[in-house]
Formats: sequence, structure tokens, C-alpha cells
Amino acid sequence: MNGDEVDTRADAVECLAEQATDLCHLHEHVTRVIANLDIPTEAFSDYDNPDDARFPLEGIVKLFLYKEARGFGQQETARRLSGAAYVFVRFDLPRAPTQGGISWMWRNRFDHCERGLIKEAADRIREVCEEHDVVDRHEPALEPEDIQDTGIEEEQIMQAVQRATDLGFEEFKDPRAANAKYALQAYFERQGYLNMVKAGATTKRRRFARLSDRSEVPHGSSHNRTMKKVADPDPQTDLWDFADGTRRDEWREIRDAVLPAFHAGVENILDEIAGRDRTGIREPVNAAFDITTWPYWPSPFRDEENVEWWEEPVEITYSGGSTREVYPREDYPEMVSGVKESHERAFKFATLTIVAEGTPIVLAIEPVRDRRGWESDDLDTRTRGELVDRLLEQAEQHVDINKVFADREFDSYEVRHRIDQHDAFYVIGKRKQAEADRVAIEKTVKHEAADASVEQGWLTYEGERQPVTFIYVPKDTAKDEEEYIEGDYAIFTVNAHVGPDRGIGLAEQYRKRWTIENEYKTIKKHFLPTSASSDYRNRFLYFVIGVTLYNVWRLANFLLRDEVDVDLGEDPPILAGEIVELVGFCLFDPGG
Repeated sequence: MNGDEVDTRADAVECLAEQATDLCHLHEHVTRVIANLDIPTEAFSDYDNPDDARFPLEGIVKLFLYKEARGFGQQETARRLSGAAYVFVRFDLPRAPTQGGISWMWRNRFDHCERGLIKEAADRIREVCEEHDVVDRHEPALEPEDIQDTGIEEEQIMQAVQRATDLGFEEFKDPRAANAKYALQAYFERQGYLNMVKAGATTKRRRFARLSDRSEVPHGSSHNRTMKKVADPDPQTDLWDFADGTRRDEWREIRDAVLPAFHAGVENILDEIAGRDRTGIREPVNAAFDITTWPYWPSPFRDEENVEWWEEPVEITYSGGSTREVYPREDYPEMVSGVKESHERAFKFATLTIVAEGTPIVLAIEPVRDRRGWESDDLDTRTRGELVDRLLEQAEQHVDINKVFADREFDSYEVRHRIDQHDAFYVIGKRKQAEADRVAIEKTVKHEAADASVEQGWLTYEGERQPVTFIYVPKDTAKDEEEYIEGDYAIFTVNAHVGPDRGIGLAEQYRKRWTIENEYKTIKKHFLPTSASSDYRNRFLYFVIGVTLYNVWRLANFLLRDEVDVDLGEDPPILAGEIVELVGFCLFDPGG
């Protein structure tokens, strides 16, 4: 080995290790880290005639990095490549190599020096992943022995996913002319694939084309244009659009264009559950409000060099009381606003989800339009009360609502009033704002026997009066998030007069809603594609598709449990990281 070879090998190893360090901040598993590496192919000689290779060099290098980093033998590697997770797709391979093929390529496609490079790089990648705690996690797939032990066969898995996919996506319609080049299904196939691999819409067509049985597939730019058109408002207007002298906000029209298909899917899913279970989802249901954020990184303010001399700045005031003069961008997306207790900004989406073991179906979605610090107070934005009202109206199309849970994001008189108008019972987290809260907590702490207390009162809003009880309970460090705790106590409100025992029980029910928080982390982590788009048509449609994928995941697991006559335990038999890939294979045929 000469000096140049040593330098090339060291540089390649260092290059891959540095990439892995960056990717560990974006991905939760070593498989995904390796799949997203840019391989320095110049460090490998490969065949004299690379056109003869059946498998691309970059994909094969990733395969062996995966094998060595995970510590697998050839047989285990071959099994995982072709398993339910379709790992070979991640590595951009046309199909899963056999064990014999893996052995042959290791001996014939790499020389001694290159095999050493791969092993050394794999060791570094494993070390980096261990430092970031992304190695010792379940592979995002069902193992064959798991399938055997539970009585689940892959065919049953795919049948459940196919049925759930058909129901969830059945009602999305093609708004374009009949002679459009590609059927809308092709675009949803591509979007399903983008969600599947966390890729953006500029993903190369060749990867998608290999998985589709269509003779032609849509280009990324064509895909973006079509997704916008799917979410385009109806160009026809009614007189009520101009009732107040102005037309409705575009985001409202985008919402109205997209949500009917989502609600048709929700109704299909609920009907399927009811048809297989005599009780279905027991009504009236309990449900939880939540707001999911999707980060948008560009600043809303212009640099001074982009400001004309005659322009006047706008003064904004921060929550701590400090002020700042800024020059807002005129083209900044109106649906992007600040994230609470953070300097980040994001698109926001409000949701209402059933709180039920095994079937936490999302019932409703609403855009969030908050006022930004540089905007006038009389701007037509949306209060949390208006969001709650719209979400309940949507959900009541499908089910009767008994009780709703909400965190301090929804702590307002208007929210409580709106929920009470829907004849629903609420449990809402409360900020410690009043002196009465401090006094009640101090009194509870000093009590000789009780560690929880209630205070009863009345709430009057817009001339209407409702009973209210303030519940003070010790914080639960295992279930309560720190931002919702004041001192050592959490505060909740309910729209009824209740005693201490029931108050404690309601607080415990509220804490179970944190499972909904975890579900929305799942949506953001597994079901939303990478997107830098500022166009709300794209963002809202992407989010609705992501939530639909989530509902499909939940239904598929319900169907699988219904079909398989064994105890599958508490955890869902199909994992979130797996369902997005299986749905992708249901939306389009991967070919032979």
C-alpha cells in the first residue's frame, strides 16, 4: 500500500464519519444514517467496466457499511435486506442481493485495501451512532421470528395495510382535465414514496421509477405543480365571498379544497372499525386537542442592506418586555408564526384526536393563523376558541364527543365557552396566573393529610355562565412535561363542580392524553416529507396526507389484531417506521 492509497483511505473514512455525525441529528437509526451517506466512490476501483455491474457501486458500499456497522453475518444481512422493511430500497439497489451474491461481491468488487476501508469506516460510523444513541434501537421492520412467534404472516400484514390504505385514500379525486399526462394516482404514489423515505420533491425519478410499474413517472417539478393543483381553491366564487367587501383568505379556501377527501377517509376508517367490532369506537368518545408545528427556517425580517432609506421600521415587543425594530419581508408566508417559548417559527396545524387504546384516530384538522408581532391588532387571525369550535364541528360529523382534553396552549375563557356550547366536558391545563392559584397551592401543601385540592367557582363569558372547578395536584415527573408545571403542582380546570377524589381522577385522565403528544411526534418523525416549500397549498396537503398515513397505520394495526387469533401485546404489531414503507408498496407495485 503506497502513501497515496493511505491518504485516500483516511480521507474517505473521515468523510463518512463526518457525514454520519451530521446525519445522526436528522435520523433515529443507523440504517437511515447509512442510507443517506454520500459515498466517495473515487476511493473504490470497482470493475474495469462498471457498466457490467448489476448493482450500483454506491449502493453496494452502503450495503457493506450496514453489514459491518450492525455486526451482521452474510445470511442475516441478506434476510434483513429482503425483509418487511425493504432495506435494499434505502440503499438504492434494484433488488435485494442473495447471500451468495453478497459473498461474491465482497470478494470480487473490492480489493483488500478497499475492504479494509469499509470495515474501518463502519467502525467509525458505529461509534458515532452510539455516541448519539441511534444504534441500539429496533430495526424498522418485523423480524421473521417475530412473525412466526405471533402467528402473523407477511401476507396478512400486507392485506391489512392494503385495506387500510384503500379506505384512507379512496376519496382523493383528480381535479384536472381528463387528458392529463399522469393519473392523479401516480402523484399520490410519488408523494407516498416521498413520505416513505423522508425525501423532498426533487428526489431523482430513477429511484421512484424502479418501484413503479408505470412506463413514465412524474418529474419532481411536475409533481410539485400537481400537488399545488390538488389543493387549489375552486376558482368559482359566490357572493358571500365578498360579503364584507373582501374575499375570503386563501388559506381558508385551501382548507376547504383539501379536507373533504380527508373526512371521507375518516368516515371509511370508522365504518371499518364498527363493521369488525360490534361496539366499534364507543361513543361518545373522549378526544384531545393539539397543535403540531412544522418548522420553517427563513427569517421574516430583511437585513439592513435590503432596506430602502425611506422605509420606516416596525417595533415588536417580546414576551419578556424587550423591544426591537425590524423590517418585515412582504412575501413572508402568512401561515408561519412563532413557536411558544422558542425563537423558532413554523407552520402550525390544530387537530382533534380520539383518546382510545389501539384506535386513536385523528378526526379533525384546522390551519392555525396566529398574529405575528409585527402585524396590527385588527388583523383577521384565529383565536384558539375559533380553532376549537371548528375542530369540534368537524369531529361531530363522525362521532359524538363526551370529553375533551387540552393543554395550556388552549387556556382561555373563550375556549372554555366554545367547548361548553358543544355540550362537551373539558379538562384543560391552566397557567398559574392568579394570586388565588398561589394561595390554593400553598394551602394544599400545608394540609396535614391531603396532597390535592379543588376550588369551585363560576365562569361568565359573553353573558353566559358555567360552573368551573380548579384542580391542584402534585406533578407527576413521569407524565407531566416541565413546561406545564408551576412549582411542584399542576393546575387543571373542568366545566363542572367536582370534589377532590373526582378531580384527582380527571387529572390522571388528562395525563393519559400525553400519549397523543407522542402520536404527533410520530407524525412529524415518520409521516411528513422534507419540504422547504413556502406555498401553503403544498404544506397543508402534505400535512393532511401525513395524518391520513397515521390513521391508516392505526387502522392497519387494528385489522391485524382482528385477523390474528393471538395476543399481540400492548405495542402495535406494525411499527410507524415500517408502515410508511408498506403503504408505499400498497400504493404502487414495486415490480419483480
